[in-house]
Amino acid sequence: MIRTWLKLAFGVALIAAPACMCGPDGTGGAGSGSGGSGGSSASGGAGASGGSGGSTASGGGTSSSGGSGFNPDASCATETSMATLGRKPVDIIFVIDNSGSMTEEITGVEKNINANFAAIIGDAGVDYRVIMLSKNGSATQTQSICITPPLSGNATCTPPPAKPTNGPRFFQYDTEISSTNSLQKIIQTYKVADPSGAAPGGWSDWLRPEALKAFVEITDDQSAMTAANFETQLFALTPAQFGTAANRNYVFHSITGVPLKPNPTDAYQPSEPAIASNSKCSSAVNSGPQYGDLSKLTGGLRFPVCVPDNFSTVFAALGSNVVASAQLACDFAVPAPPQGFTLSNKIIVEYTPASGPLQSFSQVANAGACGASSFYVANGRVVICPMACTSVRANPGGSIAVRFTCEQGGLG
Repeated sequence: MIRTWLKLAFGVALIAAPACMCGPDGTGGAGSGSGGSGGSSASGGAGASGGSGGSTASGGGTSSSGGSGFNPDASCATETSMATLGRKPVDIIFVIDNSGSMTEEITGVEKNINANFAAIIGDAGVDYRVIMLSKNGSATQTQSICITPPLSGNATCTPPPAKPTNGPRFFQYDTEISSTNSLQKIIQTYKVADPSGAAPGGWSDWLRPEALKAFVEITDDQSAMTAANFETQLFALTPAQFGTAANRNYVFHSITGVPLKPNPTDAYQPSEPAIASNSKCSSAVNSGPQYGDLSKLTGGLRFPVCVPDNFSTVFAALGSNVVASAQLACDFAVPAPPQGFTLSNKIIVEYTPASGPLQSFSQVANAGACGASSFYVANGRVVICPMACTSVRANPGGSIAVRFTCEQGGLG
């Protein structure tokens, strides 16, 4: 029996069928059969992976002998388990410049991050977190930032508390970001204790491996680090968090000194050309081309920082983009093995489109070995490879079946 549980029009059924005829150790069970007269005897042989032979079958049929090959219709599980493919969670990392020219921009963030950003993402049903790398304090006095409820746990920001109070979805790493060191700070503070004591292991404590990472850089200056150097160091931190150059798990949005479009709050799309450092909006020091390079590289948006009074529109557009990025996830937890089995058993992944034949996905060692119809197992999760994932997302009415087999091989 196959059971499915639909979520966002897409279900994953973990199939269990007791027809394996194999014991918990994978050995074949004894077979027997009887039938009509006139048939030849069935010779004994190995079951799923060896076992006692079947009894003589009298009946009208040809003789058969037991074999040890894998039977794709024989699942070793004895109970049905359930899982779903839902929207991918998102960890959003704001990095905000605390230099002396940023008062109006920081105030614009404080006014809009709740109603025009977090609320949009939450209302869409996305599981999100906001992680903020910026100095806690007063925007007008020290160009620092204080976020009010409901996103943060701060009781008030008039005056700001000595230390930020985090909430269920908001986490502030209290550190000074200078004009040109945002990218360095992202790397340097990743595993270094937060000065406020909230993150002993650095801001990495708040990340979730299964979540897409969305950076939002806000500055009116450029970066002292190149985009290429930053990405190399980012991937070296924790590949499971940020991915690889071949399979990125992050997007980089930037609100910097880029020139205004005819509609001042419109974003530059990833396909639009890079902008030179000396081509900037009026109040900016620099266009921040290094941040723009990262946005183009990762599919992020580029907004002008010179319109803080219109950040409501900018933040709403960012929030909508985050929702769109949190598309159907193509990974899910490896199910618990059936009673008597271990994670040394192989698994099968089968995809049945809403229309069309069943497709089998083969297991590969890791993301680097991905092909058009494959999956791998990492950090206790089944991950459908990018090309196969594209097919799955293009046909959300389909279903994926995942089951343990009687073969031994390991999940990687």
